[in-house]
Amino acid sequence: MIYYFSGTGNSRFVAMQLAKYTKDTAFFIPEVFDAMESDITVGAGEAVGVVFPVYAWAPPAVVIDFLTHVHVDKKAFAYAVCTCGDKAGKTMDELRHVFPFKSAYSITMPNNYIPLYEVDEPELMREKINVATQRLPKIASEILARREIIDVHEGPEASFKTIVINPLFSLFATRTSKFSADSTCVGCGECEKNCAFGFIKLVDRKPVWEEGKCQMCMSCIMHCPVRAIQYGGGTRKRGRYVFPEPGAGQNSRIQPEDSLSAQSDGQKQDARNKTEGTAEFINSIDIKSFSNPGVVSRQLLTPANSNGRQAAVTEVHVQPGAMQPKHTHASSEQIWYAVKGSGKLFLSDNKERIFSAGDVVRFPENTVHGFINSGDEEFVYISVTCPPVNFAAGYLKDR
Repeated sequence: MIYYFSGTGNSRFVAMQLAKYTKDTAFFIPEVFDAMESDITVGAGEAVGVVFPVYAWAPPAVVIDFLTHVHVDKKAFAYAVCTCGDKAGKTMDELRHVFPFKSAYSITMPNNYIPLYEVDEPELMREKINVATQRLPKIASEILARREIIDVHEGPEASFKTIVINPLFSLFATRTSKFSADSTCVGCGECEKNCAFGFIKLVDRKPVWEEGKCQMCMSCIMHCPVRAIQYGGGTRKRGRYVFPEPGAGQNSRIQPEDSLSAQSDGQKQDARNKTEGTAEFINSIDIKSFSNPGVVSRQLLTPANSNGRQAAVTEVHVQPGAMQPKHTHASSEQIWYAVKGSGKLFLSDNKERIFSAGDVVRFPENTVHGFINSGDEEFVYISVTCPPVNFAAGYLKDR
């Protein structure tokens, strides 16, 4: 068994990889905790692991609380893996009070605590993920061999950081009252969906944080598609980060063969323009978004993140009532494929036409077109533009 906690995907990735390599199963701690009817017992000869992020040089409170309900036999093999931006402090000393591990590791992953720090530069993100990806098979082999290894980078002043700073963090920096959503919020509900503790509810299509002790996992901030969520006044101009893995939701139970992190032994995680033969892969961290009120355009493939120069592919989300004014592309044609919802196309000569999920429309170059979401649900379409156009000028914000 592997139990993990993760807010933005770093620890989830590690847990999924270890589950794959050790042929084990990974469980998401908050969902296990909610469904738990009795304490968990790990018997002699069994193996159990816990994977979690380091928050202010200590384990998250939810991990400590959960592990007080996990009873490990002295003859079982318990191990712990923490992920951190750099240094773990005395995290494992704190964990040992509730979890009798025999092996422990720290793995450096991209930083995500934007209330205090900017996210890592893309090159550093890629380097950290590459190194972690290459380390995990070795860690897994040591776990399978039940080797007792302590490989944790505590860093300088580790005791001071864990014993002094962490309690201050828990006292002053875990209040939901500092969260807010600014005027760019489109009411999509991603924050509510990604809060593992149910602190967030949509009220009149705006998130409201209930009073409580937040884990500060950064999931709500990082998963907001338009960066509308803020924590105090320091996060507005800082970047966002979610582990670059398609579909990385908070699954409570993932079998190793279902792991979404499709890296084989020795493969490196290249977050930008990874080319194998003639194929080019664009990772999610290299996909920018532009936004206007009620409209978000994800730049899936453009000359900015691809070596291709023949076409641009975008994914556009239009909220109910939002619109894209009439416009033309003088030297490019455009094809739209409606994925979800329904609305009205604005055409030349003041003509309008219903455009619904499953429909396709082609606009030759210099053809007037626009759109309004006249329905009551989000409208999503895929746009292909040939040759590419720089869409930044048509949007207010570069995400």
